[in-house]
Amino acid sequence: MSAPHEWIEEVSRDQLQAVNAGIARWVRKTGTEDERKAFDFIASTLEGYGLAITLHEPTCLVSNPVSARLQAGGQDFHCITTSFSTSTPETGVAGQLVYAGGGSPSELGAAEAAGKIALTEGLASPQKARAATQAGVRALICISGEHLHEMTVSPVWGSPTPETLDMLPQVPVISVDSATGEQLKALIDGAEARVRVTTIVDTRWRKIPVLLADLDVEGRDYVMFSGHVDSWHYGAMDNGSANATMIEVARILANHRDELRRGVRFAFWSGHSQARYAGSTWFADAYWFDLRDRCVAHVNVDSTGGKGATDLTTANTMAETYGFARDVIRRQTGQELIYQRFGRAGDQSFWGIGLPAIFMSVSHQGEASDVTADLVRLTGGTAARSGGLGWWWHTTEDTLDKIDPELHDRDTRIYVEVVGRLATDAVLPYDLTGPIHEMLTELEALEGVWGAAGELSADDAPGFEALRAELQAARDAAAALNVRIVDGVDDGDAEEINAALLSAARYLMPVNYTAAGEFDHDPALGARTLPSLHPGKALAAMNDDELWASLHKVRRSANGVRYHVRLARRALEAVSG
Repeated sequence: MSAPHEWIEEVSRDQLQAVNAGIARWVRKTGTEDERKAFDFIASTLEGYGLAITLHEPTCLVSNPVSARLQAGGQDFHCITTSFSTSTPETGVAGQLVYAGGGSPSELGAAEAAGKIALTEGLASPQKARAATQAGVRALICISGEHLHEMTVSPVWGSPTPETLDMLPQVPVISVDSATGEQLKALIDGAEARVRVTTIVDTRWRKIPVLLADLDVEGRDYVMFSGHVDSWHYGAMDNGSANATMIEVARILANHRDELRRGVRFAFWSGHSQARYAGSTWFADAYWFDLRDRCVAHVNVDSTGGKGATDLTTANTMAETYGFARDVIRRQTGQELIYQRFGRAGDQSFWGIGLPAIFMSVSHQGEASDVTADLVRLTGGTAARSGGLGWWWHTTEDTLDKIDPELHDRDTRIYVEVVGRLATDAVLPYDLTGPIHEMLTELEALEGVWGAAGELSADDAPGFEALRAELQAARDAAAALNVRIVDGVDDGDAEEINAALLSAARYLMPVNYTAAGEFDHDPALGARTLPSLHPGKALAAMNDDELWASLHKVRRSANGVRYHVRLARRALEAVSG
């Protein structure tokens, strides 16, 4: 029998480029006829490799931008609108133009932007749209950089529920490039400037495709390998190249299906770009029990093989999966993956279920840019250590000439080994000491945050000491299990250990990554470690009612975290030897 690190030699550059070209011939807006053609092409290709095809068509809220117009100083300026911007009346909305920096609530307040049109720096984002809505801004203009980048400004993850409908933006949003931004600033400096903004956005409930292509999943545990098909414009990199990577991995694994311990489910989403991850969110909800019971990992792929994407040190992983991903990248490329916790982006719709996750985009440009820093703020990531996905990302220029065949081959090889090993390793390559250490470190920082409440009695304290002790005991159990795994286990023990690893991950991940818990979805407004233990705002800004109410809430949240950690500890202790 061969091994996944040998299967990587079967990657075909010709196949990758042919499939990429086959997908990137259509503009694949969510829920459109051309997007469906791409799904049909993918399904037909995978069916030819012997995978079982299932197509779902859930009804989700989709927002496709149609057109935008900006008039100021007697002239028209080139602009685009965003997904989930509101549409204006036919005559648009007019008002005084004011400059509001980065578009934060404080900057909008300082600019006295209520009832006016606010000009702001940086990409259009849910945070800025939300702040503009709350500030009563008439329209929001975002200076997106040298190029116009298409964006989505809804903070609602997936389709809204009655509880989140009122979080949808209630403001027209447009983007302009840097040159236009400077012209608009000059208008403000010269005199009181009035501008008119007109937007048309097609926002409505519509059916969208979700495609599953299963390789021997029936009756078995399985790995889920996912990526979105919908695109901005032709999307040759985002996400045509990634779809080609998925299909090539499927072709190679199908050739080795008799060597797989677990099945592999290839999941192709719609609703990533113009519906805020509605496809993957629907799937998480509809398949919750199947995913919880049988899925051992979620591997995601986005934008492989971009020209100049030489940096493999900044891919997202979870602490559970970091060591495994680092070892694969190091062995194949010699680069050293630096741990970067997932931001709130990229079809990461499965944290509440507790699926250990690896990757969104695996390769990035070599130097940081203003857009990169914007994306870090947008998704709640850690640091802008790379140059992101290329200047053409989310623009009309995302075409086939932006793909480097050699780098596309390299990225695909990484995914072949990662997915192949998850489907073949006797013991799943997870280290549970990682997330527990992450939680302990965050707990120490949170003690400082809540210390702003002053010295509290034992009766009023949030219970962090008991939580710390529970986390330390769980860390000891995870470390002991790691030693047992290194010492070697037979197949019978491996099954028992895998069950314990997955149980512990299912308990830890929802409290480490979510405030909403197992069955709901947090907004697309960034992600923090142990989010339920953070106060809603600075304690110094709270009145007495807010402070004491927050202390009672964090006590309850700490109990919930401690309970989940205790269940994880017990699962690990049962097999740690």
